[in-house]
Amino acid sequence: MSEGVQASSQGAVEQKRTVTSVVSPALVGVLALGGWWNLASSSVTGNALLACGVLLLAFAIGLVVLRWPVRDPRDYYGGLALFGLALFMLWASADLPGLRGFAFGPGTGPRIFASILAGLSLIVMIVGMFTQGPGLERYAWRGPLFITIGTLVFAMTIRQFGMVIASYVSIIAVAAGSDEVRWIETAIWAAVLTGFCVLVFPIALNLPLQLWPAQTLSFSTFLNFR
Repeated sequence: MSEGVQASSQGAVEQKRTVTSVVSPALVGVLALGGWWNLASSSVTGNALLACGVLLLAFAIGLVVLRWPVRDPRDYYGGLALFGLALFMLWASADLPGLRGFAFGPGTGPRIFASILAGLSLIVMIVGMFTQGPGLERYAWRGPLFITIGTLVFAMTIRQFGMVIASYVSIIAVAAGSDEVRWIETAIWAAVLTGFCVLVFPIALNLPLQLWPAQTLSFSTFLNFR
């Protein structure tokens, strides 16, 4: 009796995992098609989003037809999430100008990194389909939460407070995502990493980034992202 109940519960769990493994790429595909539809004009980025959206929907249908089990859900869902992030990066940078001859435009870097991330995430996702791995564990919210907070802090402070303060504060915020953080070492490392960013971006790459707070800093300009 107990063996039958246990087998039934395991079957229900496996069915739920199968449905999730199909719905997830279909959802990312729909979002990619939405990004393509939202673009004002046809472009390389729009065509890439369209192709990825169609392929993801076809991939989800193929999983249903072939009844393909996900052997390593960590790699599968992790790769799929990173692939969705790469598509979002492509969509967000669609309006930024690209290469002008041999000169990099503001949209060149994001598109290059997004393309590399998309390729690597697909490899991880495919590995998760063919290799056996551990199951999913309980979701840890602290790391993603503070990484998101750190990103938002940097976006909200880079124009008004300058790169030095924005980088340092955002690094400290991201470090809070670990329960093993050591604040003295983190403060030192944040200072070193901030100095490295200053040397690379404003100095080596000669990007027009403000280093220190603006003289017109006020509460009314704090949320001005233009």
